[in-house]
Amino acid sequence: MGDAMKIDTQLPRNQAEALLANLREQYRLSLNELWYADRYRYVPNEDRHNQILANTPVMAAQKRLIGAISHSLKAVK
Repeated sequence: MGDAMKIDTQLPRNQAEALLANLREQYRLSLNELWYADRYRYVPNEDRHNQILANTPVMAAQKRLIGAISHSLKAVK
């Protein structure tokens, strides 16, 4: 990732948890919608998630952000 960006922020725990819940829900809704889309109909189930992420940059970013927030919340406990 030669053009990667690093984003550093501080959030109160309640805001981080709310953001995480919102990101998870948005991700779930988007994945459910795309999973059954005609575009991915013939992509095997085991490859479909990765194919969707490869074609949908916002979902790939959401997935990374969900992981980062989850990790941070566990580390702060």
